Amino acid sequence: MNMIYTWFVCIVWFLSTYFVVVFLLTIFKKKANLFEEIPLIEDDKLPNVSFVISIYNEEKKIDKTIESLLAIDYPKNLFEIILVNDGSNDKTKEVVGRYTSNKNIIFIDNKKNKGKAVCLNQGISQAKGEFIACMDADSVVPKDILQKTLPFFKNKKTGAVTIPVEVKNPKNFLEKIIEIEYIIGLSLFLKVLSFFDSIHVTPGPFSIYRISLIKKLGGFDEKSMVEDLEIAYRIQKLGYKIDCCISTYVKTIIPNNLKSLYTQRKRWYSGSLLTLYKHRSIIFNKEVGFFGYFIPFSFALVVLGLSLFMASIYLGISNLVKQLSFYSLTNYNFLAHLSLTDIDLLNFSIFGFFGIFSIVATYFIAGVGLKIYKVRILERKLGFASFFLLFFLYQFFWLSSFSSVILARKIKWR
Repeated sequence: MNMIYTWFVCIVWFLSTYFVVVFLLTIFKKKANLFEEIPLIEDDKLPNVSFVISIYNEEKKIDKTIESLLAIDYPKNLFEIILVNDGSNDKTKEVVGRYTSNKNIIFIDNKKNKGKAVCLNQGISQAKGEFIACMDADSVVPKDILQKTLPFFKNKKTGAVTIPVEVKNPKNFLEKIIEIEYIIGLSLFLKVLSFFDSIHVTPGPFSIYRISLIKKLGGFDEKSMVEDLEIAYRIQKLGYKIDCCISTYVKTIIPNNLKSLYTQRKRWYSGSLLTLYKHRSIIFNKEVGFFGYFIPFSFALVVLGLSLFMASIYLGISNLVKQLSFYSLTNYNFLAHLSLTDIDLLNFSIFGFFGIFSIVATYFIAGVGLKIYKVRILERKLGFASFFLLFFLYQFFWLSSFSSVILARKIKWR
């Protein structure tokens, strides 16, 4: 058992280290291209853009989202905002009603809840824009959002563009940890993947698409609980590129407690497993390029990491029970057997080395990410210092997601 476990640890460590090294080397090699800005499109060639937002019980947030869109630096006659009410039972309709006199705003009021993907497709069906920007109703964008993203579509093979997702006003302990996660995972990580044409998600807070491609794909999958991830798979399969512009951003509100975070991540992870199964034809498929190899590699890391975590817990508990049985012979007199002479650095195990190396690598990546974004670590010291705690939560979230998918349990949206 110990030999098998040792080999298991070595394999997981090798694969994760390989991933980290490639990630860092790409960042350093492409450093000059990270914040690339493509020259703006000439004014006489500016395209029409439609913003589509699905809204459900966002009476306290939707006004800020609308205001941020009305303030964007773009000709007012060239964009429209399509707001789709998904059967809200609060005062969302009344809040949106304050803006419906604006010629740029179209309001679709569904009396019953239909789901986010259905509402997005409703909005897209009425859109007049050449490009469709899909947003969450609790997110806000800066004025330059279209100036920075639209030029990427000069490449005719670019089907969608993502941008960094930042946490809006993180206040508590959990939000500050997730803020670091977003800087790495939903910003820098996606930019690195764009260099390999392997972006696997177009984040819901803000992503912009060619409407011709969206219609060619038949819109968002209305049965998927992760429509922003599922459509990215289909874009990749069709041979289009998903690019990432990190010279702008979108700010969004995130779960502020463990229960809400658990519900969100269970939906994300369960949805990603179901999406992988649905599009399993991409696995090791040369026709989709590196994407066909990155996806199975990333899921292999998840499965192996989760298995290693569970095996470690099992062995840890077994060793604890064994030690307690020994101490029972001394009436549990622990202090009598504690001695500094028992500490021998030469007996430091390979597991201890791998564990410390993993923590150091994690913080190094986080530090690199903050430096690239010109964020001082001291300004995010609480979230940065506690960042590693997320990896323990990940195991629980993934374990719950795997069990839900295998047992075909219903996954809650909220």
